[in-house]
Amino acid sequence: MYLFGAQSDADATTINLSALTADQDFSSPDGLVFSRNTGIMWIQTDDGAYTDVTNCMMLAAMPGQVGDGAKRTLNYTKADASTLSVDTYVGKVPTPATLKRFLVGPKACEITGLTETSDGKAIFINIQHPGETTLLANIATPSLYTSQWPSNAGYGAGNRPRSATIVITKNDGGKIGT
Repeated sequence: MYLFGAQSDADATTINLSALTADQDFSSPDGLVFSRNTGIMWIQTDDGAYTDVTNCMMLAAMPGQVGDGAKRTLNYTKADASTLSVDTYVGKVPTPATLKRFLVGPKACEITGLTETSDGKAIFINIQHPGETTLLANIATPSLYTSQWPSNAGYGAGNRPRSATIVITKNDGGKIGT
């Protein structure tokens, strides 16, 4: 097992097994793409429950090698007060150099569908259904939308949120992730 998603302040003995920090914690991984150009593993999330900390995101990861982690025995107390022991394998603890948050999406969206150009100098990412948690009763009142993205990015407030594909390039023209 390479990585367990968890909140950084969760119990390290039973939940945050990968020792994630506040800069790299996540949950609900939903998309996984390996870059042919850099070897980066892109992790995309679709999480409606973890938004108390941040919105859905995409992380850049450099997984280790098979066997670089260790077996761990997790102990849980059952309802009858007995102990349930579960053995699992946990990969090498990620560092800021091997796992980092790359982007965070707008409120109530899903980050999905990554592809890259053949030279690795541009990646395309979908921002799906931003503002999806807007209550039906508020649909007629744009100021009450959960998100107005991309309109709230400088194109005038009060517009319906839209799904979109974004393109990311580097200022120096290099490969994404280098």
